[in-house]
Amino acid sequence: MSALRGADANLRQQAALQLGGHETAEVCAELVELMASEPDDFVRETLTWAVVSTPQTATAPLVAALERDDLPQEPVLHALSKVGDPSTVAAILPHAASEDPTVAAKAWWALGRIADDSSLPVLLSHLGAQKAELRHGLTRALLQFGARAIDALEGELDHPDAAHRSHAAEVLVAFANPDQYGTVERRSGQDFSARAAEVLRRAKAPEVDGALLLATVSDDRPGLASAAEGLREQRG
Repeated sequence: MSALRGADANLRQQAALQLGGHETAEVCAELVELMASEPDDFVRETLTWAVVSTPQTATAPLVAALERDDLPQEPVLHALSKVGDPSTVAAILPHAASEDPTVAAKAWWALGRIADDSSLPVLLSHLGAQKAELRHGLTRALLQFGARAIDALEGELDHPDAAHRSHAAEVLVAFANPDQYGTVERRSGQDFSARAAEVLRRAKAPEVDGALLLATVSDDRPGLASAAEGLREQRG
């Protein structure tokens, strides 16, 4: 562990690699602290791997670290997204409203990876983000919820705020992309493109037309562009 506190990033990286795969229960809390405060991106990612390689041991120290004001929250949320333990949702939820957009986006992704029902309304409340990076991040998180998100997003198309409705429509259009579902998803019933397309066909919100048009003219995914064009024709 002493090597992880040294000034040489290469030595810290080697030490982190050696830790991976070993039982780290006795030093896990210290390891989480070092991971959160590690300045080098590559070393931090390796430390994250070492921490989450034993998720049953890491969960409690990660939650404790998330509640500390003296540690960066984004790396801890990143690790929790990899652990994917539903018991951590309550600790993650407050950070979904963080004033730091990087922290908020990482909390959204962690909640999306866990996909617990209790977090879906919280994520939906953030629809309408103006920054493209945040907008995309929330869309990715909502896509993890599958059919539950599609049903909820249909209701969000009636939201009084136009930006909120527009973002809800964009997420539904993303769900309608047939290219994002591989053979495994289709065989297991996890291809939600038809379900999303049906919602988009019957939706009355004008923002749906804008989201479909955007997908046809500015998207580099041919499957989505084709599906969006077809839906535009069906909507008239």
